[in-house]
Amino acid sequence: MNSFAKAHKVRSVSLGADVSLSYISFAGAQTYIAPNSSDSSSQGLSVFLASASTLFLLLSVVRIWKLRSNSIKVVSNHQNLVKIILSLLYLAVNLLCLLHVLIGAQNPRNISTVTASISLIAACSLCLLSFLEHTRSICPSTLIILYLLSSSVGHIIQLSIPAYQSQNVEIQGFRLAQVCLELAFLITECRSKSSFLKPQYQDLSPEETASVLGRTFFSWINPVLVKGNGKILNHADLPAVDGKLSSESLRKNILLAWDRRVRPESRSTLPLVLLRCLSTPFMAAILPRLSLIVFRYSQTVLISLTIRFVRRPGDDRGDGYWLVLAALTVYLGLAISTAVYQHRLNRLKVIIRGSLIGLIYHRSLEVESGKHEDGNAVTLLNTDVESIDSAGAMFHETWAQFLEVLIGTALLARQIGWLSPVPLFIIFLCSRMSRYVAKHLQSRQKAWNIATQRRLAMITSMLSSTKSMKMLGLTESMKSKITALRNEEIQTSKKLRWMMVAYNASANALGIFAPVVTLVLSAILVMNKYGRGLDTETVFTTTALLAMVTHPANMVMTIIPRAVASMANFERIQSYLLESSRNDQRLPLPSATDRPVSSVSSDHARLPAVLLENVTIQPNSKSNPILQGINLKIERGALVMCAGRVGTGKTTLAKAVLGEFRQSSGRVSISTKRVALCSQVPWLPSGSIKEVIRDSSTFLDENIQWYETVIDVCGLRMDIENLPDGDSTQIGSRGLNLSGGQRQRLALARAIYARCDVVVLDDPFSALDGKTEGHVVESLLGPQGILKKMGTTVFMVTNSSQYFHLADEVIVLGDSTIQTRGTWEELKGDLNQIAKIQMTEAETRQDIPSDRDMVKLKAQVRSTEDAAEDLTRKTGDFALYDYYFKSVGMSNVVLLMCFAALYSFFLTFSQFWLKWWTESRLNQTWFYMGGYLIIAFIAWLATSCQAWATDIVITTKSGAVLHDRLLSAIIGAPLSYFSETDIGVILNRFGQDIQLVDKQLPSALQSIFVQVFKLSMQAALLFSLQKILILTLPLCSAIVYVVQRLYLRTSRQLRFIELESRSAVYSSFLETVEGTATIRAFGWQREFEQENVRRMDESQKPFYILLCLQRWLNIVLDLIIAGIATCIIGLAVYLRGTTTGAEVGVALNLILVANSTLLKLVENWTSLEISLGAISRLRSTVSETPQEDKLWETSVPPASWPSSGLIEVENVTVSYNSNAVALRCISMKIPAGQKLLICGRTGSGKSTILLTLLHLLDCQNGSIKIDGIDISQVPRSILRQQCFITVPQDPFVFVDASLRFNIDASETLSDDIIIATLEKTHLWGHFSIHCKDQQDRDSPLHDVNDTYIKNLNPLDLQLSAFPILSSGQMQLLSLARAILRTQLETTYSDQISPSTSSAQPKRILLLDEATSSLDPETDSIMQDVIRKEFTERGHTVIAISHRLSVPSPGSSNAMAWIKEGRIERMGSLEDVMSSNNLGLED
Repeated sequence: MNSFAKAHKVRSVSLGADVSLSYISFAGAQTYIAPNSSDSSSQGLSVFLASASTLFLLLSVVRIWKLRSNSIKVVSNHQNLVKIILSLLYLAVNLLCLLHVLIGAQNPRNISTVTASISLIAACSLCLLSFLEHTRSICPSTLIILYLLSSSVGHIIQLSIPAYQSQNVEIQGFRLAQVCLELAFLITECRSKSSFLKPQYQDLSPEETASVLGRTFFSWINPVLVKGNGKILNHADLPAVDGKLSSESLRKNILLAWDRRVRPESRSTLPLVLLRCLSTPFMAAILPRLSLIVFRYSQTVLISLTIRFVRRPGDDRGDGYWLVLAALTVYLGLAISTAVYQHRLNRLKVIIRGSLIGLIYHRSLEVESGKHEDGNAVTLLNTDVESIDSAGAMFHETWAQFLEVLIGTALLARQIGWLSPVPLFIIFLCSRMSRYVAKHLQSRQKAWNIATQRRLAMITSMLSSTKSMKMLGLTESMKSKITALRNEEIQTSKKLRWMMVAYNASANALGIFAPVVTLVLSAILVMNKYGRGLDTETVFTTTALLAMVTHPANMVMTIIPRAVASMANFERIQSYLLESSRNDQRLPLPSATDRPVSSVSSDHARLPAVLLENVTIQPNSKSNPILQGINLKIERGALVMCAGRVGTGKTTLAKAVLGEFRQSSGRVSISTKRVALCSQVPWLPSGSIKEVIRDSSTFLDENIQWYETVIDVCGLRMDIENLPDGDSTQIGSRGLNLSGGQRQRLALARAIYARCDVVVLDDPFSALDGKTEGHVVESLLGPQGILKKMGTTVFMVTNSSQYFHLADEVIVLGDSTIQTRGTWEELKGDLNQIAKIQMTEAETRQDIPSDRDMVKLKAQVRSTEDAAEDLTRKTGDFALYDYYFKSVGMSNVVLLMCFAALYSFFLTFSQFWLKWWTESRLNQTWFYMGGYLIIAFIAWLATSCQAWATDIVITTKSGAVLHDRLLSAIIGAPLSYFSETDIGVILNRFGQDIQLVDKQLPSALQSIFVQVFKLSMQAALLFSLQKILILTLPLCSAIVYVVQRLYLRTSRQLRFIELESRSAVYSSFLETVEGTATIRAFGWQREFEQENVRRMDESQKPFYILLCLQRWLNIVLDLIIAGIATCIIGLAVYLRGTTTGAEVGVALNLILVANSTLLKLVENWTSLEISLGAISRLRSTVSETPQEDKLWETSVPPASWPSSGLIEVENVTVSYNSNAVALRCISMKIPAGQKLLICGRTGSGKSTILLTLLHLLDCQNGSIKIDGIDISQVPRSILRQQCFITVPQDPFVFVDASLRFNIDASETLSDDIIIATLEKTHLWGHFSIHCKDQQDRDSPLHDVNDTYIKNLNPLDLQLSAFPILSSGQMQLLSLARAILRTQLETTYSDQISPSTSSAQPKRILLLDEATSSLDPETDSIMQDVIRKEFTERGHTVIAISHRLSVPSPGSSNAMAWIKEGRIERMGSLEDVMSSNNLGLED
């Protein structure tokens, strides 16, 4: 009663400080039940054991009934026998216990008899269930394990309580035997059965076959840790993951849910689809999160009970025993509920990631042609999916933290009465800022994402066209453009970052000022009302409760802006998913009854294979039709050739046959929708030659004979024999390791190998020399050609009239329709002829690949080497930190450390200040009150400045510097580097690694500084209060260090494997996006989706295991903390009377806070080390990427160089390596102003000459002089900008850049000059008409912006805004760029300006197959432009060409014939042709 009255007295004086006292009173009532409370405890344990046995009995009946029909899943093994023996022994012991209880019981109906009886029945059920579970389930029985665990714990507690210890020895012996058997049974039951499962179950993941305890404590991942610390991990060392995370099942589920979405769509459509699809894993996190809340608030009760126990006199050790058990239960519950909850969130994260990528990939195969040009789909994978995959965690944390705020506020109301709304009022004020941030965050996040997408799209385009970019001398222009985009991205991100700095200041104000203001108001009220100061218990209890209110509120305010930002990511993905789909409107034609082999019957021949009836193709109602009124019938087995000028719609007609273009009117019918395609620019996925030709085909029967036949007819036999690895040679990204002719023939071989009934060939021979082309055409299309023999229908787009005689029909397009049609004999006199050079030679020679011996590192080797390198990097590699700190600026790092130290000091020092305040006199209250406010303000100011230094200063500085270093290294790399390195790996450096630098690394560094300083301050405070308890910190630190060291070594390797597998996903996705038309034509969507599923599974595996490894680390550290906290309470119980309750409470709080800080320090340290992997990769890329510029290339020529264009090549030998000589002792002199044609077979060394002139390849011997200056001494950027103008074979365009930038990278020429040049190349009409159409479409919708629309300049529109250019138009655009280069003057500061000098340099024009895709008329126009703009103005012209226009009278044409890397003939065109028996053929 005295204690009760005292509690009420404190409550009346201390503003209702009865929360902890009410607990204490309740605890006191519980503790003071009776001095002999052991009997009631024993009875309670008996009830618990009886309840557990009863529940097990009921559930076991259900489980046995379910298992009775299951098949046997294990083979014969000894473990089953051990379980049978243990279960029978356990049954016998329970029977003996029951008999002993019945013999000695005075009342047969007492609780002990009932418990023993139920336990015996449960043991009987256990025997049967154990046998069935072992033989008919794949994992240990969860029900048995939980029952044995609860029963053994109950019996152990029962044996340890004093009331039970007073019983006779026989009962204790029986119980001890029972406990031993239960523990032995438990250990046996927890063992995995994976080693003796039947073969069909051997592929299950270790998580699926692990016991419930193994899954909870992540013991199944221990073998990965052992391997990771004993060797370098590779993908094969990783265990399988849960089948529920399979990419195939995730893809099917999300596709089904997306198809069933509610229409019309809204902003929340995609999130709701995800929620419905993933409802089960989404709901699985709710129960463990509720458990976590319960255990968190149990800590306050536990601390109050401990303090009360220490302060209360007496020697009731039994109560202390239960107190220690309660502590163990609470802290174990915290560790387990946290681990289970976080693991459920991780699984949800993996499922969301796999589902969204599967959905996006599936959608990419359906999007309408031309929708992929801006790289949007790749950015969705790289940026948006990574931001969305934590959406489940954000949702669960939001409702849970909100619930914690409500609970904490309710408890606070009992503590401080009507002042409890003060924190809520502060939360309301701070939420105004959160609301403002949420309102404006999405738009700024979206702007940042768009800026990132533009930069990555530009980098992707650059990497795809590196060779052309270097040949054009645009490296500096591209670097400036990408740097400008990067700066724009950083400036855009700063708008968001400033908002987040302000938001963080608001959120931190809540956590710092809420307890300060509340305590100050309480102190004022108590002082004025009661004339006294606050007591210690009220101060610290209120502070603890305020933390429980403000921290969750802070977290909610932090999560809401992130959730709003993720909505922008959802919208971007959803808008992509809702883009217009390819609508295949082709109708099926009746199939033939039989297929001809050697001849085609007349009845069958009349059946159409392709039928176009009055087809009109018009992009939109405002634009002119591309094709109009097309009527075309292609009979089965026929060969139809389509010709026409550039831009007349030849490729569009081919795509209409493929179903890629939607017709505005008319009808397209086709006999089969599986059509073989060989496009003008061949699409080749990465892989070996054999894989490209055969792997994606439906003919996977290893038909070696057919494969060899295809190799022969496509002229690839000698090429393959000359390659180091034969047809296993890796072709590289986009076939970069092959020459242009080899790429086209490889794509042709793939089309032939597929054996489709219909084949579409879009100018497939433009890159072949005459001899090779003659062989391929005759073998495929000739009278005895393989396609003729198979009766294959062929539609071929070509501008070469020399093979028109093979066609059954020739159609000529013009003015959007078919102008002329008929057989070759009918049209022979009306068509211009194109000559092709063909040498009649006894011997043939295979193509020499451009980089045939370049080493293509296997993914396995690269993974091992890079992982080994990462493994050698020590934890806390100071050289790596130094590299990062220098990119940040050492002064900025010191500034951040100062702010972190100030924040940590004043935040911790406030606890001292409160202690002094509670011990001070009443007249000092105002002093301590003011000091408390000042300390809080300084802490808030320091953390706000810390956020500013991190987000605004460090992030922007490091992001700009590291990106610039990476860009300079990549853009300065030699051409061979890009054939050796996969584009996905380079994109990962610019994408994911730069994102880590922008988003994760600075915040991890800030957290490290804060936690280190916090831990130092907390350790100092703890040492000053309890010097004995500080001894737990070194022990804890040692254990944590060992655990973290083991973890970090493995996690690094897992992180690298995950990045590499993710790169493979991105590379595969990028290749698929580029080859969508080809994939759809062949009908390979299913095969490529399966390949994406396989790559996704390979990517998900290390990603998921790494997340599980992080959870393993967390639960180990949580268990350490649980053990230390339990020991502290145990010491408090044991050393009762030697310390005060306040000292124990403060020490307990501090040790928990200090260890919590230590846990955060380990987590942040690990996060920092993983994030530093990005710095390590960036540094390695920068330092190890070879640079093409040499130190001796310092000779700067005059600004007028070259003044004439004289080229002297003396005894030049060039090789790719010692075993691959490309040019042998080349010597020639090209007079100024001459036009030289270089001809020869594909791979004979023609392009190598151009690459050598441009210094893209180094000379082994000899020299090249231009106007007397040795080019080996001239900086390469000056050489390519100042000396040469190049028109490369592969068109070099950036669809995401403006038309102006694409033809004038300097963006300094006037509009009039650019327009005049486009008119010369007949392109201005194409662009201006489209711009006018766009103005007509937009003007009704934009009345306010009429002035802007009327002034819309086509030159400033992105190239992607115009209709897709044909290959011929692309080459004309390249010619326009070349003409504009003559208007520019290049200075040596890399700045380009319009030329005003009278001594204008005579740049040398290099043409690399510039006319390969042109029709005769356009070719004539292009030759005329070259003659007027270059030849007549005295420019030296060097052209590589398979086509030869008739020389103009008076031209100074010369010709060089290249064979096997040597100049076989050189002289005038007529002399070389006559001496080599060359002629102009039709």
